[in-house]
Amino acid sequence: MLTDKKIARCDILVIGGGPAGLMAARKAAQKGVKTLLIEKGKQFGLKVCGEAVSTATFAEAEVPPSQNFICGEEIDRVLVYAPEEEKKVEICAGSIGYDGGYILNKRAFLEEMARLAFQAGAEVWTEAVANQLLRHNGLFRCVVATNKGEQLVEAKIVIGCDGVNSLVARRSFNRKGYRVIPCVQYQMDNCHLIDKRTLEMFVGNNVAPDGYVWIFPKGKGLANVGLGTQGAPARRCLDRFIKTHPHRFKKARVLKMGAAPVPIGGQVEEIVQDGLMLCGDAAGQVIPLTGAGIHSSIAAGKIAGEVAAEALLEGNTSREKLSAYPQQFNKVWGKRISDSLKAQQVITKLSDRELNRLADILIGQDIVDLANGFNLVSVGLKLLKYPTFAGKIARRLLEKQGR
Repeated sequence: MLTDKKIARCDILVIGGGPAGLMAARKAAQKGVKTLLIEKGKQFGLKVCGEAVSTATFAEAEVPPSQNFICGEEIDRVLVYAPEEEKKVEICAGSIGYDGGYILNKRAFLEEMARLAFQAGAEVWTEAVANQLLRHNGLFRCVVATNKGEQLVEAKIVIGCDGVNSLVARRSFNRKGYRVIPCVQYQMDNCHLIDKRTLEMFVGNNVAPDGYVWIFPKGKGLANVGLGTQGAPARRCLDRFIKTHPHRFKKARVLKMGAAPVPIGGQVEEIVQDGLMLCGDAAGQVIPLTGAGIHSSIAAGKIAGEVAAEALLEGNTSREKLSAYPQQFNKVWGKRISDSLKAQQVITKLSDRELNRLADILIGQDIVDLANGFNLVSVGLKLLKYPTFAGKIARRLLEKQGR
C-alpha cells in the first residue's frame, strides 16, 4: 500500500511528453512553480509522425532551428496529386508569402525540448505511466507506474497532454465528437524523390479513402512514406500504393515502421475543469484536413503552462481562472481548426472525378487555405464561377460558413 511518506508532491503534474506537454512543463517551471512531467516512453517522440513543420513552429517553441534535429534541406514546395496523378497542384512557399519548413528528427527535437524544460526547473520522468487519477482533499493524486515500482504523485493542477487515449480526458472530460484516423508510416531509403526540397501528397478514393498518402524527404536518401485513411485498412492501402508506384519504390527498402491514431474531429468543446487542463492530441488540437498537430500543440502547451502557473501563484485553480487558456488559444487556433474541419467534411465526400476537376481549378493558395482553415469563403466564392459540380462544392463550403 502507498502511504503519505511515499508521495511525490508538486504544484503542476504534466502527463505526456509530446510537444504540448514539454512546452507546458517548461513554461510552468519558468514561473517558479514546482513542475513534474511524466512520459510513458523510454524516449521522447516515439509516436509515428510525418515530422513536417513550418519555420514558424520553431519560433513558437522558442527553439532555434538546428542541424541536431533537422533532416535534409529546407522544404519550399508541396505537390498535391489528384487521383489522375498527372493533375497536381503546386504550392511554392515563397509565392504565397510563407517561409517554408523542415522535416524533423522528432525524437531529437523533443529531446531538446525536454532538456529546456529540465533547464527551466521541471522534473522529468520517463518510463512513467499514469494509471489512476483521483481527487483527494482538494488535490489530485495520480498513481504512476515507474521502472522502480509504483509512485503516488500529488498535484494542485494536472495538465493532460497524454494523447488520444488520455487518462485525464477519460476521467473528467466529455470528448463528444472526438474522432481519430489510423495512420501508418514507413521510413524508407532509396526512394525515387522529385527533389530534396519538395513534399508530396496523394489523394483519391483508390489511394487513401478519406485521407491521403505522403512522401516527405529526410535527406541522405531517406523518406517518410505514410498514409492516413478512414475507409480501409491503413497498412494495406500503403502497401498497395507502394506496389502501384514501382518507378518510385523499385529499389526502396523499409527501414522501420510505425502506426498511430491521429485525431481529426476538431478541438473538443471542453478543455478545462477545476484544476484540470487538456492539451494537444488529447484535446483534438490538430488541423483536421492535414492531421498536422506539432505547431498547434506547442502553442497550446505554452499557453496552458503559463496560465496554470499564474493560477497557482494567485491561489485560484478554478475552471473560471483556467479558462484563460482556451480563450487565448482560440484567438489564433480555434477558427483555424474548426474551419479546417468544415473543409475536411466537404473534401472527403468528393468522388475521384470531382477531385480531378478540383485540381484543374484550384491554385496553391487555395489548397493552403482549405487545409489550414483560412479564407473558406474566398475559396467557395471562387468555385461558384465554375460548372455545376464546383458550384455544389462551393455551396457546401459556404453553408459550413453560414453563408
